[in-house]
Amino acid sequence: MENGSRMQLGKLLQALEEWAPLARQESYDNAGLILGNRNDEVKKVLVCFDITPEVVEEAVERGANVIISHHPAIFRGIKRIDPGSRMGRMLTLSLRHGIAWYAMHTNLDNTPTGVNAYLAQKMGLTRTRPLVPFPTQADAGAGVIGTLPDPIRETPLLDKLKAWTGAHCIRHSGLTGRSIRTVALCGGSGGEFFGAAQAAGADVYITGDVKYHDFADAEKGTWLVDIGHYESEQFVKGLIHDYLRDKFPHLAACISERSVNPVCCY
Repeated sequence: MENGSRMQLGKLLQALEEWAPLARQESYDNAGLILGNRNDEVKKVLVCFDITPEVVEEAVERGANVIISHHPAIFRGIKRIDPGSRMGRMLTLSLRHGIAWYAMHTNLDNTPTGVNAYLAQKMGLTRTRPLVPFPTQADAGAGVIGTLPDPIRETPLLDKLKAWTGAHCIRHSGLTGRSIRTVALCGGSGGEFFGAAQAAGADVYITGDVKYHDFADAEKGTWLVDIGHYESEQFVKGLIHDYLRDKFPHLAACISERSVNPVCCY
């Protein structure tokens, strides 16, 4: 998809927001168009997990003037733009080259065909539903809960998760010989929904960024598993790219080769 037709940025974003409406984002989030003009012409799209100086440099090198990320590059207000800082480098380089930033974060997480739905499909879950549904839309919401076709023991499940995500280490609340059938999950940082997983009767809750006290407070009835933030959401890059390819077959779009896990393991 290196060569293709061009379109107005607003048309591209309209299609993305039909898939993952901004109204579905959490109150703390900053999804949507962060930098750029909807009237600008799209030349090429670069899809990434996080916008970093390296990703912006890659966009310049590859001729992309739109970067679509999962995490918003800006969550809080910026008081000054210092070209010597990480954020300053990203902003000044993007402004110099006319590169727009667009984030699809919790609005995509909470979409029925978004990140968590992909995780559930990857695990082979059936009879799925949102773990914490929206009051006005039962098929959308945070996390997913569903059923495995066949029960699986704890260690084989951990082995599958490691092979699937590439995680070097998976933290969990302890092995007790459980047979796992009902699975709840939430990509990214989903510790806040552990109570919902317990209340729903999940045998295991799989997420990332679990805090120490969450492990300490884990009930024996629900096994708490932390596969890592990046590890649980890395597939979002492919999801977005595939959507663009299906919606706009002639659009030039590619996945970043420099958008990597910032957490390293020894």
